[in-house]
Amino acid sequence: MKTRSIALLLLALTAQTVSAAQIITVSKFQFGKQWAFTKEEVQLLCRPDGSLFALNISTLMQYPLNEQATRAMASGQVNATPVDTILLDDPANPGKKMSIAPFAERAGQLCNAPG
Repeated sequence: MKTRSIALLLLALTAQTVSAAQIITVSKFQFGKQWAFTKEEVQLLCRPDGSLFALNISTLMQYPLNEQATRAMASGQVNATPVDTILLDDPANPGKKMSIAPFAERAGQLCNAPG
């Protein structure tokens, strides 16, 4: 019973946090060769403060896509992991990771979307 109560509390907190953000699911199919993630799809979200994140749907882990999100992660305001941990290597640039710019741009569009 105690475990169930804790799980319900965590679910409620997650739902409250996500409901305050604009969110969209994107896939490898949509982005083609620009796809940067080790997962076939992720959710992109814009929080009310303008911080942008990619969300791994299967683990619910967040990954910062802009400086504001990185600062929130570093200060402990948001439970997140550095985005490099889910980025693919860039085949055109050995030793580099794929660019998150297209995903940060798309997530940023959510900030301006009507609620």
